[in-house]
Amino acid sequence: MNMGYIIENYSILDKENYIPPVKVINEALAKYNGKFLVATPKAETLSGNPLEVVIVMEFDSVESAKSFYMSDDYKEYKDLFNNTTQGWVLLSGGYNN
Repeated sequence: MNMGYIIENYSILDKENYIPPVKVINEALAKYNGKFLVATPKAETLSGNPLEVVIVMEFDSVESAKSFYMSDDYKEYKDLFNNTTQGWVLLSGGYNN
């Protein structure tokens, strides 16, 4: 089965109201068989111009990742994310040889 990943890269625009996802979505992640692989505003830039925060969440399938992202369990945080940050979110399958 192909693993699924949600990858986020963003800047925080409203630091007063922003809540890091690792503090509030662990229960929802577990419900969809997901986990954080990377969650940091402290990544070292080796090339290019990435935004401030990098998040990588892994799921047991692309379908689980998409179900999580579209779920009511994640909606409240997604609304907060959309109102306090600017950047992008990707859904991807894992690499298979």
